[in-house]
Amino acid sequence: MSQMTICLLIFLFMIVIFFFKKIPMSFSAMLVVLLLVFTGCVDAKSALGSFANNTVITMASMFVVAAGLTRTQMINKISSLLYKVTEGSFTKVLAIYVLITCLLGQFVPSIVALFALVYPLVQNMCERMKVSPSKMMFPIAIASVSTSFIIEPIGPYAAWYVTQNGYLESYGWTATKLGMWSETAVLLPVGIITILMAIFLVPKLLPDQPDVSITAVANARKLQEKEPLTPVREFLGYAVFAAVIIGLMAGLTSWQVTLAGAVILVVSGVLTEREAIENLNMSTVLLYVGVSVLGTGLANTGAADKIGEWLGGALANVHSGYLVNLAFYFVGFFMTSLLYNRAVSTVLVPLSVIACGAMGCDPRGPVIMCALSSMSSLITPLSTAVVPMAMNAGGYSIKTVFKAGIIPGIVRGLIGALIATLLFPTF
Repeated sequence: MSQMTICLLIFLFMIVIFFFKKIPMSFSAMLVVLLLVFTGCVDAKSALGSFANNTVITMASMFVVAAGLTRTQMINKISSLLYKVTEGSFTKVLAIYVLITCLLGQFVPSIVALFALVYPLVQNMCERMKVSPSKMMFPIAIASVSTSFIIEPIGPYAAWYVTQNGYLESYGWTATKLGMWSETAVLLPVGIITILMAIFLVPKLLPDQPDVSITAVANARKLQEKEPLTPVREFLGYAVFAAVIIGLMAGLTSWQVTLAGAVILVVSGVLTEREAIENLNMSTVLLYVGVSVLGTGLANTGAADKIGEWLGGALANVHSGYLVNLAFYFVGFFMTSLLYNRAVSTVLVPLSVIACGAMGCDPRGPVIMCALSSMSSLITPLSTAVVPMAMNAGGYSIKTVFKAGIIPGIVRGLIGALIATLLFPTF
């Protein structure tokens, strides 16, 4: 039996144990790590390294920074004001938070940090409205992943089109190039439709009560029930949170900015050591590490290459630009469900240029569809760290995540492929 087959079987095993929920998902993920190491799909050094990568440190640190803000009175004040302005309307509140997430997502380069910035506000608002977080957290996750960086010239990826043009030239395509606004022309209208789906459609696909218990709610409630901070520490809680946001927007290294914020909050006494440790949200961290190691195993054993070979063969006789764009989108969508989103775009963009060159068609549309697909898949915890974060914050099972993520993912592909075909004809 090949290593790739073993790795795929371990993936299927993980889905099954996640689905039946007999073992906590965080420790199911750790079991998967052990299986991957014991079977040789991933070496021990790579597995251990996943516990200390940039995303893990950013995630854990942002949980502490968010707890620092929760410890202040700001969240209560914001929730009170928003509740008054919206008259307690669930749809209006959700719309405001989705739009705020989208706006911040044009400037904050880490979608993990972005979700961690917004979710405490949403959590507090759910408490005030007596609405389960299970109704709001996944729409915020969709907004974080799928509507960030949709106006590229003003975001952290303003020069991304230069990189894409480099791929085109490197793999032999010089007839056309992407412009500064080329990806935005597709991503922005698809993003607007995604915002509408996150507000009006996705909540209907989510449970009224969490599928599993939400420990973050209890931790936040404990912080809010404590005696108010002194004026100096209250100010520090605000200042650290604002400084972290500004640092992220300025493009500073995300794990350094967030870790510095977390340390300052404890050193200054805004949070005690115990409060910081309790809010590290280790169940989410362990879940992410587990699925991240599995993604590494799938990549190392050749799963991505096998999908690419299949794609090239399947498109050999296709002469519809729309179908070509749609094919690249859905291959990218499902690859992202197995591998980390950034890894998929790295693999699939060169492949799309090579395949289009062999077919004699313009690769600009497929390249953009590869980028779109890597922002669209939220149907498994493997695609991005935001999914396990949302699962913990909203109390979702793997079944709920799939149900709520698959329809927006399909709609984004159908509409994106149409726009890309009209703007950048493939044939």
